[in-house]
Amino acid sequence: MEKFEPERIYNLYFDTVYKVCFLYMKNHADTQDMAQETFCQLLSKPFQYETDEKTKAWLIVSASNLCKNHLKKWWVKKSVSYEDSIAEHADKNGLVAESGSGSEVYRTVMSLDEKYALPTYLYYYEGYKTAEIAKILHTKPSTIQTRLAKARELLKMELE
Repeated sequence: MEKFEPERIYNLYFDTVYKVCFLYMKNHADTQDMAQETFCQLLSKPFQYETDEKTKAWLIVSASNLCKNHLKKWWVKKSVSYEDSIAEHADKNGLVAESGSGSEVYRTVMSLDEKYALPTYLYYYEGYKTAEIAKILHTKPSTIQTRLAKARELLKMELE
């Protein structure tokens, strides 16, 4: 077993944690907060897994749980994000909202409902197998396969 190296873990997995958080939060400011909170949780409860893959899985689950808990708060449900209000204003005035970096497919995946977006992201972008995703998300592999199939269907309709 290696010694606990938070800086190395941060450098290896920040992008993954950030993308998982973005699937839930849908804006960059809240995403940064949740990613930071995930790594703060790691620092407050240092642990050692045998492999980096187990550490990565722990970070994904932690980020997912933190985002879900944050979104349950009453004041989050009542608020409108700055980015949503800008997009709404741009739509009303016939303007094109400023788009983020990345491909159209990636943005479309990120816009899916979280129950489809997270398994799709983990499967296609992070390279996890359905059984591994099922273990991370505490569901059955058949559920993950169904969600991936539905996500492909939704993506096909959106991109055509």
